[in-house]
Amino acid sequence: MWLFLLLFSLNSLINFSSANERIVVAGSTLTEIVFALGAGEDIVGVDNSSRYPKQVTQLPQIGNVKLLNIESVLSLTPSLVISFDDAEIANVLKQISQAKIEILPLKREPSTVESLYENISKIAAKLDRAKEGQKLIKRIKNDLSLIQNRTATRRQKTKVLCLMNMERNIFIVGKNTAIDALITIAGGENLATHNSVRTYTSESLTAMNPEVIILTNHSIEELGGFDKINTIAGITETDAYKNHGIVIIDDSYLFTIGPRVVEEVFKLFNGFYPE
Repeated sequence: MWLFLLLFSLNSLINFSSANERIVVAGSTLTEIVFALGAGEDIVGVDNSSRYPKQVTQLPQIGNVKLLNIESVLSLTPSLVISFDDAEIANVLKQISQAKIEILPLKREPSTVESLYENISKIAAKLDRAKEGQKLIKRIKNDLSLIQNRTATRRQKTKVLCLMNMERNIFIVGKNTAIDALITIAGGENLATHNSVRTYTSESLTAMNPEVIILTNHSIEELGGFDKINTIAGITETDAYKNHGIVIIDDSYLFTIGPRVVEEVFKLFNGFYPE
């Protein structure tokens, strides 16, 4: 491994002096930010959670966002690696740095809109696209304010639960998560009071009786399709199921917030308060 790193470092010094930026990104919403800033063509590799925009699925992959493959990263000869500063990949990021590759580590938590603005600003500054970053932040703020103005007129908040299907187990997503922040912005009340995620019982789901249930695209796939939602124990007894109050969101926005936040919040708002 050390010989590989040494050879890579020497090769980097020779090849990158006059090369264009070659960016590797670990984190789906970070990939979205780079594209939203107009620098998507400089991305040469992404982690396997990056699925938007569609063309990123054709790029070389560097492994799971929390289990990066160092050989895959270095083989792409990047000049810059943009990643969340997750503890699980600290050792990999250290090895990348030792290979004389610049790293831009960014906060994943707390996953708030404010953190999104901070990450946009840092990426924009690094890519010499500060003006584009300012415009993107301004647009997101303006669009979210329109939604918040509409939610301010609501006397009662819609009662919401977000369910996540992971390895055929159902979990309820609670506080201090991206989706909890989005539920609040969209004018809903997250009935889950625990932090992060927790397994559920059909009795607890029935007792909480949400008016709207949020599921992700991946969860629907895991179930075998939308028509299999009724196989989730207890869901058919809820007002959400009886009144067709099921909202499907992008998986990426469960735990991180990206530049498509307005799209996801509008989706939630329309599900909470259908016209």
